[in-house]
Amino acid sequence: MNDSSSLPTGFDAIVVGNGSLGTSLAVELAGRGGSVALVGERSRPFAASSAAGAMLGCFGEVTSSLLDNAYGQAKFELDLRAKDVWPQWLETISDGTTDARDILTAKGTTVILNTVGTGPIDTDNYEAIRATLDKHGEPYETVDPEDIDWLDPDPNSRPLKALHIPGEHAVDSGRLLRRLETAAVRRGVTLVDAHAVSVTHEGGRVSGVVLADGRTLTADQVVLASGVGAQGLVDSVPGLGDCIPRLVAGYGVAASVSTHDGTAPESVIRTPNRAFACGLHIVPRGTARVYVGATNIINPRPLADPVMRDLLFLLDCSHRQIRRNLWSSSIVGVHVGNRPVSLDGFPLLGETSLAGLWMMTGTYRDGLFLSPLLAQEFARRLHGDTPQLDLDVFTPERAPLEGVSRKSSIDTTVEHMLATGYEHHWHVPTDWQEYLAADLHPLYTAWADTIDPDFTPPPELIASSRLHPRMVEWMRTYYANCRERFGVPDRTGAPSVRGQVDWAREVLTTARVWTPQQDATVLAAEVLSADPDGLDLDATFTPEQGDAFRALVSRRADRVPLEYLTGRARIFDLELTVNEKVFVPRVHSEAMVTEALGAVPAGPARMIDLCTGSGAIALALGARHPGATVTGVDLSADAVACAGENARRLADRVGSVDFRQGDVADPDLLAELDGTVDLVTANPPYVPERLVIPAEWSVHQPAQAIYSGWDGLTVPRAVVATAARLLKDGGVLAMEHYDAIVDEIVELVRSAGFESVTSHVDHDGFPRYVIARRAAR
Repeated sequence: MNDSSSLPTGFDAIVVGNGSLGTSLAVELAGRGGSVALVGERSRPFAASSAAGAMLGCFGEVTSSLLDNAYGQAKFELDLRAKDVWPQWLETISDGTTDARDILTAKGTTVILNTVGTGPIDTDNYEAIRATLDKHGEPYETVDPEDIDWLDPDPNSRPLKALHIPGEHAVDSGRLLRRLETAAVRRGVTLVDAHAVSVTHEGGRVSGVVLADGRTLTADQVVLASGVGAQGLVDSVPGLGDCIPRLVAGYGVAASVSTHDGTAPESVIRTPNRAFACGLHIVPRGTARVYVGATNIINPRPLADPVMRDLLFLLDCSHRQIRRNLWSSSIVGVHVGNRPVSLDGFPLLGETSLAGLWMMTGTYRDGLFLSPLLAQEFARRLHGDTPQLDLDVFTPERAPLEGVSRKSSIDTTVEHMLATGYEHHWHVPTDWQEYLAADLHPLYTAWADTIDPDFTPPPELIASSRLHPRMVEWMRTYYANCRERFGVPDRTGAPSVRGQVDWAREVLTTARVWTPQQDATVLAAEVLSADPDGLDLDATFTPEQGDAFRALVSRRADRVPLEYLTGRARIFDLELTVNEKVFVPRVHSEAMVTEALGAVPAGPARMIDLCTGSGAIALALGARHPGATVTGVDLSADAVACAGENARRLADRVGSVDFRQGDVADPDLLAELDGTVDLVTANPPYVPERLVIPAEWSVHQPAQAIYSGWDGLTVPRAVVATAARLLKDGGVLAMEHYDAIVDEIVELVRSAGFESVTSHVDHDGFPRYVIARRAAR
């Protein structure tokens, strides 16, 4: 650093902040000519850069939530651009003294998906990384976790999947900062070992900064690149920060470890981002030395010292999830850094309303990685050159950037809070997670409502603000100022189909619906009157459509059958109308119908479908056996009405099919057809009354169409007896049944005068129906 007594006081540009962003900008500015001052204490208290793992990658940082909104996508586009800048940048700051590769400490990045995190976060983020790699054509390799060198986790934390990204390396952040500083000095940058405490200005334009020792430096251009420390300088100008999202600290702890066995991995080994944090990562830092990072806790103010809780948690994760013998390794350094986090979670990039005062901060986890790209762009802008990056969305003075709905933010908050518990190895009764989630949702909803009725903080700030009243005060002030200047957020904008389907999938997954993605897509298509297979995910919902979709998803989450929500079911290629007064036909019946028709000769045939419900099987028989005359029978007048409606609508496809009301246990039912029928089919009620079954059947479908006495055989007994009476000798019976009583069903059918009794499995491999022939009388 320069001797303060000989320091000049006037400069063309002042850069406040000597981390990676500020020093990179000073290098770029000085390279273009003119005098530049770089202001920052040599010890870099509270800085993020000096404590960073310094992973040079953007794909490993991808999360499903990052790319589900326009602002996250814009931030990722910057990351993509930065990725291509780094090779040349390392050569530039090395000034020919090395080949620039000596600063790299890792050969690629290996991302592992282990058993510690939760599916809605870790698995989704892992798959988001893979999908984004594919989308952008970035080389990667799927690897067997067993083949990953140096990885040796506790068996309870073993990885399930892994992929290796050869193009994402890491640097030693300390060496990077020293090299940047050396490059700056060589270009004539004046290093000022001091803390800037305020900004000076005159006539609506910046004029310089005041240092803690009372000295004033002057310049027509001042750039605040000091991370969380920039907030004090913004506050020094009355009114300037009214509509600039305030910066708070993402305090984190990392450790340098000398390994017990003298080894280190070749690549970065990391998990996906998880639970409000940046995931666990091990970064090689030379022979027998690794960097272990990193926690992330949102605080109103930066912290200088590690909290015991966070350090113990980090170290415990490292030896359990990555390498067991780290337990016996030596801690040679503990690092504390404070990532700059704006109140809306996005960067502050551009000129403020005070002419000549710029902000280049708030980049959260990406500051070091973005530093060369942003340094080059800001150097262009300060020199009046044409910008090459579109940074307008991140202009410092703005209304909060909210890429998702309040509900989505709250859902994410709940997911991450619960995931934090799993990372801490909490042990709760298996079914308590749902209770906890159910309690947290209204809690955080009410909390967000108390902060502001119109603006919603990002999830990590929703969670942390409950512990920090000062943060709540800052948010309310910022939101009130934005409401006055920009108005309330426009909630009339249509939500994207993709975002809503993703939200619905998460809701239905939590509700344990069997096919959440498929059901979410079908419901979206229903609202849009579209084909689910051709659904345009880039389309948008109108407000009315969005409300209708969310209402349908809520009912499906209550386990109302999908078919009741759409009013339709399909068997073979027949689309049937269904309602909550009839049993929902299932695809299982297709196999039985196919097998039964294969046992009946072609040509005219008399067929009866007992317990017909919506008429699905009867109509399928008529459609697939030309010349058949089919009668469907059901005890329920509502079912007969529904079946009749389906017959009328499909009349041109199903041939001669009629329906009548009747009790299958009535000995005189269809007595006029005794001994003349070729085929009797039935999907009768067959669930034992004592059996606990999913709500799709037990709650939402008619009980008389589901349950059949204590053993599940009451109605099947009546079906078999009626079929034995109606069928001609050699006629065929096809009947579905409860899989666990297949032996009882076979014996029941055989003892009623049937032969060639065969049991058949459904498409899931369970015994589901019998086929038999009426023996000669």
